[in-house]
Amino acid sequence: MDQLKQKIETAVSESQYDAILALGVDNYNYLSRTVLPFAENYPSRKAAVLMPKEGSPVVIVPEEWSQAVLDQGWTGEMLVYDENQGYETGAFVKAMEELIVSMGLDKNKIGIDAARVTKGLMDSLSGKLPGVQWEPADPMFRDLRIIKTEGEIGLIERACKQADRGIIYALMHLDGTVGHQRYSIAEFAERMRVHTNENGASGVSLLNCGFGSDGQIYYTPQRGWIKEGDIFRMDMSGHYMGYWTNLGRMGVTGSPSPEQEDAYKENILLRDKALEMLKPGVACNEVYAHVARAAEKQAIGFWKEPGIGHGVGASHHEAPYLNLNCSTELKPGMVIALDIYTYGPRKELIHDKDLYVITEDGNRKLSWYMTWDKMYEVYGMRTTH
Repeated sequence: MDQLKQKIETAVSESQYDAILALGVDNYNYLSRTVLPFAENYPSRKAAVLMPKEGSPVVIVPEEWSQAVLDQGWTGEMLVYDENQGYETGAFVKAMEELIVSMGLDKNKIGIDAARVTKGLMDSLSGKLPGVQWEPADPMFRDLRIIKTEGEIGLIERACKQADRGIIYALMHLDGTVGHQRYSIAEFAERMRVHTNENGASGVSLLNCGFGSDGQIYYTPQRGWIKEGDIFRMDMSGHYMGYWTNLGRMGVTGSPSPEQEDAYKENILLRDKALEMLKPGVACNEVYAHVARAAEKQAIGFWKEPGIGHGVGASHHEAPYLNLNCSTELKPGMVIALDIYTYGPRKELIHDKDLYVITEDGNRKLSWYMTWDKMYEVYGMRTTH
């Protein structure tokens, strides 16, 4: 990841800021190239990366996370603070105050990922450091992250393989059981998570299985039992060393009906139309418009509101966005989750969500472990596990 390190250092040195401060979990991972254990589950436990134009970068972490950061190879400075020295984020703010003063940045301009910071935390930092000019650096983070290095793409590709294998292994548990040994939907979703982690993922986030009528909406609680004849949707995002995949797969319990097969073929048709436009020089909203025209011509209904895809990288949903309003031009190095929702015979949401990297002459599929050109048919024997 030396290429990424150099890219970040160059961007900071050429920026309008005297230092960059990342407080969001994803931006922390991106700048430090380390992953904080379950950080999203602890919103009041704060960590940050401070990168000055001159001098070494510093991570600011509570004691509980410090060893994990060192174990992942962090070579910069580290400031460890005691969470018991203040209420909520008070100890973190105190540590930040002491650090910024000691570095002589207390009267300088610091760029911060403002979209990731609560008003309360920002007010606390401003109150303790009134001389600092805090300025939003969100566009800088966006521009940095939107084009991936080869190393980043490799981590995303690995995460795709881990997630697809996790889903397939969970489906193997399901084979041969629908008619007699009943599985709950919650247990099946848990098997997806477990097998993804067993395949080497360092974390799983979005996890959803929509069976039958529950598949008519984007998310429902994992409830009920798996039964014969249902289309079902399996959605999951997971990461490897802080780089994400975001996949959506479709299955059917038993042999699909002609109506179910035709509905899935419609989705694949629109996916292929989108891939015609997934190449450098094409604006995101042009990709969306191309698919919308194809859907209208073929009389295929699709769920337009969320768009048809988005970027993936240090988070599982980021810029750019394949929708009507995003005019960002696709460039080599962008990683796109292509995600078109159409409808099944009972108005179930159908999609086949894959990841692609934009290349010099088109795109390359990163989630290649299985084609998914047909829905996975659950009817095999347990010996297939």
